[in-house]
Amino acid sequence: MANASLQSFLLPQHHSFLNTGTHDSSPSIVLKLTTNTSSSVSFRLFSNISPSVTTTSTPNSSTPTPVTPATADTPPAPSLDLLGRQLAAGDYRQADETTRALLIDLAGESARRRGYVFFSEVQFISAEDLRAIDELWREHSNGKFGYSVQRRLWEKSRRDFTRFFIKVGWMKKLDTEIEQYNYRAFPDEFIWEMNDDTPEGHLPLTNALRGTQLLGNIFSHPAFEDSQEEETTEETDAAATTGQNKDDNKGRERPKFMRDFKPDYSF
Repeated sequence: MANASLQSFLLPQHHSFLNTGTHDSSPSIVLKLTTNTSSSVSFRLFSNISPSVTTTSTPNSSTPTPVTPATADTPPAPSLDLLGRQLAAGDYRQADETTRALLIDLAGESARRRGYVFFSEVQFISAEDLRAIDELWREHSNGKFGYSVQRRLWEKSRRDFTRFFIKVGWMKKLDTEIEQYNYRAFPDEFIWEMNDDTPEGHLPLTNALRGTQLLGNIFSHPAFEDSQEEETTEETDAAATTGQNKDDNKGRERPKFMRDFKPDYSF
């Protein structure tokens, strides 16, 4: 093995290393061969005008090149900047995902570990951050989407979540003789573009699988206290114009389909 390797190494270098003759204008060169137990071959060159140089060749051996496994692209970290860019591009589907991730991130370490927000953790989200999220949604939807928009519709629905879900299009009317509604299937049956037929307040979505307290706490957050005062003023003005008070509807009976409806909130 050593001889074969030596031959393969020397043949292409014949003109450099096998010339041991003496010429007037060139120095003499001596080649010494050494081998070791690891089958490596060492050549030591001795010249009368330069220090010795050692070259080592290891036959039939190669160092494997580390291969970095291909990894899937990780999603970008949620941020207000990312949310703004997605909304500006009209990518409401991804903007909805980013909004959900932002709420989890802003709610604290426990929510981040768990992967969702408890209703009791909404208080840890600053009013500034929640208003910033809402303003981005309203800005890029001509005032059609956003938490403050949903909150206004929720108040007009007398804080009845079934009425609210119907109003914002989270429930769809069934084609039956009796008036019936069913929850939309997530995500395919929700509306991810803004057009004339998109219900006001349809986005962003808030998962109510664990109940409606999370959504209620978002709507009741101090971030939207100013909008609540504005709505109260508008309702007072409207009552003065029409002569009807909003309390006149408190005793009004809910439609039968709403009384018999079993909440599911599975999106």
